[in-house]
Amino acid sequence: MKLSKCDNGHFYDSDKYPECPYCNTDLQKDTGGIVVSARAVAGAAPGEPAAPQAPATPAGPVTGWLVALNGPHAGCDYRLGEGRSFFGLEDGGAPCPLSADAALSARLLTLAYDPAGGEFTALPGAGQTLAYINGKANLTPQPLKNGDEVALGDTKLRFVAFCGGFRWPKAVRGKGAAAPKAAQPAPTPAPQK
Repeated sequence: MKLSKCDNGHFYDSDKYPECPYCNTDLQKDTGGIVVSARAVAGAAPGEPAAPQAPATPAGPVTGWLVALNGPHAGCDYRLGEGRSFFGLEDGGAPCPLSADAALSARLLTLAYDPAGGEFTALPGAGQTLAYINGKANLTPQPLKNGDEVALGDTKLRFVAFCGGFRWPKAVRGKGAAAPKAAQPAPTPAPQK
């Protein structure tokens, strides 16, 4: 691994990426050591939007959810895992989970679950757009309680805690206990009435 620093101050593995993957997020699609852009994989020409990527799968067993209350994904749930879950906005303004290596500027909100303490915390993102918890700007870390309302852009979400009073045993949380990919399907819109 060759650690390099881009002009914007990001550190990245230059053996893996030809340029900074935080500045050029198209490089975050990796195929067996050969890095190709998401546009090339999706067959989109430069200037056209690439196909949407699958949501990031959080670590370990489910600890809670964010459920969209309005917007294009109303009724969809976003699974939270142990540690940190990062959220941003799609081009259309809908909330989306981000991978841990997503560009800092895309991270509008971080929700953290501490399995040792059994607590959720909402952390401010690094992006320019603010997230709101119960109508107040999330500018400092604050506890997140079951039923709290989270706003990302124009979308309001409800936080639903699974863990807190309940904690997964260490055998489930331990190494290799990451949720299988099938356990988190991509968000699907609610049925139309």
